[in-house]
Amino acid sequence: MNKYYVKIPYNYVRYGTLSCYVYAEDEEEAMDLAYECENRYSEDYDDSDDSGDTEYQYSDMECELEEEDVTPPHGNNSNSNNTPFSSVPDYFLAELPQL
Repeated sequence: MNKYYVKIPYNYVRYGTLSCYVYAEDEEEAMDLAYECENRYSEDYDDSDDSGDTEYQYSDMECELEEEDVTPPHGNNSNSNNTPFSSVPDYFLAELPQL
């Protein structure tokens, strides 16, 4: 597994960029995984607009290899079949009524 540094500019470049790390086997997989926030680590937002509305310009995403042959942090979703509720404690889910 490799560690990639990914930069995703906002739709309006003057407002900033999201940068993060993604763990993947190759650059193409890293860019695919970067679309989902669950796959991004150490996110950093360099922006000057506090409007709260952020759209990313994925077509201008940049990806570069940071480290090779690393162990991904615990909970890396790229190698597991986690449900959207995987980070919610079981005791909390038990309290919810079944739909």
